[in-house]
Amino acid sequence: MLAISARIELAPKDAAAYIAAAQKIIEPTHAEPGCQLYAIAVDINLPNVIWITEQWESESAIMAHLGMPHIVEFMAFCGTVEITDMNVIKYDVSAAGPLVLPEA
Repeated sequence: MLAISARIELAPKDAAAYIAAAQKIIEPTHAEPGCQLYAIAVDINLPNVIWITEQWESESAIMAHLGMPHIVEFMAFCGTVEITDMNVIKYDVSAAGPLVLPEA
């Protein structure tokens, strides 16, 4: 399994347009083969910062995702907004399970 965590900081003037465009890619991405999780959220402390969390079955599923028409169109849109900072990290996950909290 592969996981991706992305932090995207936008110029405040472009945050609303980015969010509107991002909303359109969530449903079709969920329907893609190999997509286990795909979520986009606005940072509650910084409304111009977007967090993207992804979980994919394989590298080939991610590569197929990046070539999907809705993603190609979204990436073209991203070229029209001012992204002031971006950090995208891909993790190769060998095991996953629930987090058990310590007892108080």
